[in-house]
Amino acid sequence: MLTCTGSQDIQCEEKVTWDGTDFIIDGNFSATQKSFDITHPTKEGFRLRYGVLEGPENGVYLRGNTNKNVIELPEYWTGLVHEESITVQLTPIGNGTQHFILKVEDNKVYIDSTTGDINVSYLIFGERKDIDKIKVEYQR
Repeated sequence: MLTCTGSQDIQCEEKVTWDGTDFIIDGNFSATQKSFDITHPTKEGFRLRYGVLEGPENGVYLRGNTNKNVIELPEYWTGLVHEESITVQLTPIGNGTQHFILKVEDNKVYIDSTTGDINVSYLIFGERKDIDKIKVEYQR
């Protein structure tokens, strides 16, 4: 049973807090459905709801465009992501040149193309290493 005290600032045991703006749970949170719900950015009087991307891992992603042969991952990925879990999707921009990953090493993604010219959109996924893996199937 969760017991909470306070009016504006609420402290619920030691791992749950509410300061009037942020609700923080220091632990696991499970729900049948998860989403964010915000004021619609372009339609007055409307709201916008997006569902949370879900899968069998606690994953993070990075996306962008580059015309260079090295994509530098954020420094914090060294402590956040299992390097061996990193996967990369490349989509050519402009012509249909085939692009490919040479290697993922030292927090960098090395890419090349059949012509040597690089101009791609990228989507990079990695599994978090700072928390335990999700046990996907389990019995209560």
